[in-house]
Amino acid sequence: MRHPRRLVWLIVALALAAAFPLTFFGFWWAASAGSSNGSPKLAAEWKAELSQYRTPEEAQSRNKNIIVLRFENGEWLFGRCQSSHGVWRRGGGTVVVKDSTGRVRAFFGHVCGDECLGAVWEHYSLDMYYYKTLSPEEGSFVEHHFQSAGAQHSGASDRDGKK
Repeated sequence: MRHPRRLVWLIVALALAAAFPLTFFGFWWAASAGSSNGSPKLAAEWKAELSQYRTPEEAQSRNKNIIVLRFENGEWLFGRCQSSHGVWRRGGGTVVVKDSTGRVRAFFGHVCGDECLGAVWEHYSLDMYYYKTLSPEEGSFVEHHFQSAGAQHSGASDRDGKK
């Protein structure tokens, strides 16, 4: 072969040209892939945190990641969520909220972004928020029921597959 250097440079150029779209696809996949399964372990951690706070103002003053929703009728809720987008996110699809009645509830489903506490449509009351979040036509979330204190020590496995 008369020009082996040209062949080497051609191979290097083709390899670099192929590497760019493969690298781009890899980053795109890592950013868009993830989970909407939720995590009972993360939900329990957030329940313990949110249970400490009495008001939305107190919660946000202690943790800037807490999101507050206020309804037209004076009710409110605050909570945390973990986006479903990104393979590096622990517990993607987890939403935990505390409402103005003192209830702490958790939901698992597809969470679009870091500020999504369930169904994203307008809500006028807690009842409507819960209805839309759990409605198959609207929110498509499922409620996670926390284990009682006695059940946590019974050796039962959680959804993460750990005892």
